[in-house]
Formats: sequence, C-alpha cells, structure tokens
Amino acid sequence: MTGETIPFIDLEKISEQFECKKLRDACEKWGCFRIINHSIPLTLMDEMKMVVVALHDLPMDIKKNNKDVIPGSGYFGPTVFNPLIESLGLYDMGSSQAIQDFCSQLNATPHQRYA
Repeated sequence: MTGETIPFIDLEKISEQFECKKLRDACEKWGCFRIINHSIPLTLMDEMKMVVVALHDLPMDIKKNNKDVIPGSGYFGPTVFNPLIESLGLYDMGSSQAIQDFCSQLNATPHQRYA
C-alpha cells in the first residue's frame, strides 16, 4: 500500500456500480475509507471529535473498564510495538443497552452520552 491513500467513497454516487465496487475494495484492502458528499453537519462532526478526545483523555484505570464483549472489542492500549495506538470498543452501536453499558464503563458525562 506504499504511496496509496485511504480511498474516498462518494455517498452521492453510492447507488452506482463503480462506487459500490470502490466501497467493497476499500473494506477488503484497507478496512477503512473516507466518505465525501454526506449530509453530516460539520458541527456534529466537531462535537463527536471532542467527545472522542475527552474519552481517550480519561485515566487509564477508567479506560480499562471498557471490557470485551467479543475478543478485541474492549479497550486496547498502547504497547511497546504500537505506542501511538489506543482504542475503545463498542461492539453493537445499534443496541441502546450496549451504548449505555459503554458509557457507564467509562463514567461518561450526560453531555458525552447524548452529544
């Protein structure tokens, strides 16, 4: 993947066969992609970024409360081999109970829960 960049997926063209192929290729090759031409307001995206930063700034003992629901879905902290990687996991975004459990594990404020 040297010299390549993360693929862009155009949501205005997602019904076109070529864009669907780009999406599939991005998922298979990269495991991630950037979206363009979406309707998500910049203010909402900024708010989401602030909440994520605040959650990652929590003390380590609180972040470790984010337990696995399935292997690899909980808190993953920096290691000697990957000192810059850290993640918090939420397995089922569609489940209001899973979201509440995640927020409770991290002592999320009401603003962070509903931002």
